[in-house]
Amino acid sequence: MPHSHIEPREVVALIRRELPNTRSRRTANGTALSLNEALTLRDQARVLPFRWTAPALQYVKNREWARGNMKHVLEAVQRLRETGRAGAVEMFPELARESPLDDHQVVNVAAMTLRGSPGLCLFDEQGAGKTVSMIYAFDALVRRDEVDLLLIAAPKSMVGEWPKDFSRFTNDLYRVEVVVGTSRQKLAAIASRADVLITNFETVVAFEDQFEALLRSYNGRASIAVDESFFIKSPEARRTMALRRLREWCARGYVLCGTPAPNSPADIVEQFNFADFGTTFDGVEVPDDRTLALPVVQAVINERGPFIRNLKSDVLPDLPTKSYERVMVQLEPKQASLYVKALSALVDDLENTSDIEFKRSITNFLSQRSLLLQICSNPAATVQDYAETPAKLLALDQVVEKYVGVQGEKIVIWSFYTATIDSIMFRYGAYGAVRYDGKVVSVEERRDAVTRFQTDDATRIFVANPAAAGAGLTLHRARAAVYESMSNQAAHYLQSLDRIHRRGQERAVEYIVLLCQDTIEEAEYQRLLNKEASAQELLGDIVDPPVVRTSMLLEATALLDRFKTGPSAGYMRNDSAEGQGRDAVY
Repeated sequence: MPHSHIEPREVVALIRRELPNTRSRRTANGTALSLNEALTLRDQARVLPFRWTAPALQYVKNREWARGNMKHVLEAVQRLRETGRAGAVEMFPELARESPLDDHQVVNVAAMTLRGSPGLCLFDEQGAGKTVSMIYAFDALVRRDEVDLLLIAAPKSMVGEWPKDFSRFTNDLYRVEVVVGTSRQKLAAIASRADVLITNFETVVAFEDQFEALLRSYNGRASIAVDESFFIKSPEARRTMALRRLREWCARGYVLCGTPAPNSPADIVEQFNFADFGTTFDGVEVPDDRTLALPVVQAVINERGPFIRNLKSDVLPDLPTKSYERVMVQLEPKQASLYVKALSALVDDLENTSDIEFKRSITNFLSQRSLLLQICSNPAATVQDYAETPAKLLALDQVVEKYVGVQGEKIVIWSFYTATIDSIMFRYGAYGAVRYDGKVVSVEERRDAVTRFQTDDATRIFVANPAAAGAGLTLHRARAAVYESMSNQAAHYLQSLDRIHRRGQERAVEYIVLLCQDTIEEAEYQRLLNKEASAQELLGDIVDPPVVRTSMLLEATALLDRFKTGPSAGYMRNDSAEGQGRDAVY
């Protein structure tokens, strides 16, 4: 803040005059400098006509401190990866005491509580126990008298789970408050001086000033964690900016996520920025192109990123297997007619639009494309008086009859569309179906739906939108999940997969994906699988691709064709002369 009123361009001119080699650049929020240049400005504050605000000084101080400690932190994290539990206990003997922690969670806690560390990215696969690791890390820091408060920001669906886990694993040792309810109730919770505060992203934005005042009052003895941190992947999102500002007043910051880069390698950048004050990606230019960004981001996080990643296949070897089946469905006659009509309209519009006009109207074209997906699910929401039963509901009848009717199982049905969920609920009401989507606003109702499905034998079907229920829920009373439809967000799909395949599941898990044949759905699903593979490659996951009937059939058919036409073809011939066939092979 200048002592006198001067224009932004004059500020830039002044900085460049006093720092001739500066690379300052104008941004939407002001003038951006490198950390070294900011440090020089701070050190020359007495001779320059600037005065520093407390947030600005804190911002520079945090980054100077994090950069100075990061070499030590990275070496310690790498050592923990290599030595496992034994190395963690040697580094922190207090972790040797009896606890419900698995070996990999002991390593997680050690990495999260390293002395001099600004924080950590915990990217364990869904269901591997990130919540427990965070709880015990906080407990360890409290026992070492390093922190007094933990603020947790999470999706709405996860907020209610944290207090139960804290109570379960710490025997109510800590006072936990959930920031929910009316504005007055939220303010009271923030002012309660609880040991742990849990809130959702929307409340963080709405009450940022109150949260900041609270965190500042702890004088560096507060910590902060973001659960399902892919929600802060966008640097321009309001929740991302609010949480980044609050992060400045916390000595330690953590991000917890099993799918941190669901759509693009660049998704992971802001999560590292949150945990380590921007140290990992300091000075790194990430290409906009996803293909080009992958090797850049991968090299950076492997070389200087403070993160831990554990796969369930490695740390939970007794977890049952999972299999996938794609069921190709033929559109019903009226449904097919509507689909062709909508697709033809899209083709006509694209053919009669220039590239410039396309960019201007891209929202409209995306809506037309989305309409195709909705018709594949259920045209009733887009066409009046649609009386035909959609193809996927007919296919669902067979799946429900097989698993629920014949085998007596519970199943989870995922659908992205409200109208389809309405139809499913009406169709299978006799099975005690419960729903979990945008229509169910109450936290209590959502929690009741999960509890009934998990504990009530009469509740056989759980119907949900993966965008609402994909993260954090445990639904392992079912061993089968059906995807009637899904969003185009890979995070929703990837998170939802692990609702039934997680700790506590004792039976082999099956996923049935319903796809309308020869439609946009086939390409859309393949796009999700490609994003999943890209995310696994980014984090160095060594994962065998799931075995599905279609992929095995393609492989076997291709091998058979090669055998018939290749050098071994002689084995296939019925030659009359003895030995002629074998001679032909050689």
